[in-house]
Amino acid sequence: MPARWFAQADPGLLARRGLACVLVLGAMAGVMLLGWDQPVREVLGRFGKSGFGYAWGVSAYWMGLGGVQLAAAAAFIALAIWARSFRWRAIGINCLWAVAVSGIMVQLIKHLVGRARPRTGLAANMLVGLTMNSDMHSFPSGHASTSFALAAWLSSRCPHYTVVFYGLAVFISLGRIISGSHYASDVLGGMALGLMVGWALDFRRRTKEVSA
Repeated sequence: MPARWFAQADPGLLARRGLACVLVLGAMAGVMLLGWDQPVREVLGRFGKSGFGYAWGVSAYWMGLGGVQLAAAAAFIALAIWARSFRWRAIGINCLWAVAVSGIMVQLIKHLVGRARPRTGLAANMLVGLTMNSDMHSFPSGHASTSFALAAWLSSRCPHYTVVFYGLAVFISLGRIISGSHYASDVLGGMALGLMVGWALDFRRRTKEVSA
């Protein structure tokens, strides 16, 4: 039961995760209010025109694509079943949940907010509301959301590889700015959403373990 788990939860862990979400959301709000989205986009956009920058953007696109991440999680589950590892199968199943839940949530927000992507040339603060036009689906970044959801969940189960998981999530997120698909605040918004989803899955696991 959630109430029972929270009564026994590590207050330090809850505080650290809560603070991390607040800081990311604060950074997102700061970037928007200070008008830093366009300057950051211009700087990274110039880098994106180089050969290395272009390769980074393309790699980030494919690595952070929801369908690719779901396929990788499914293959991981199949391998765990073949190896008869219940622990790794459970980790893989929750990877599917991390991508699916964060992906669905981010799509709902994208369609409701309707923020213009950088490549459209429209103002960074332009919001049109409900729309089905993909060029107006900049906020938040789906790649950042699913990648950070995976990083948060996997780091909770394999803490020795935390730097690797979050490093890949940052690589993918920066690549979306470099390629001109998102603003910095889009990425920070997706990051916050992803962290909350990944940590929620970890809280759910801990709750089950306490209730068992």
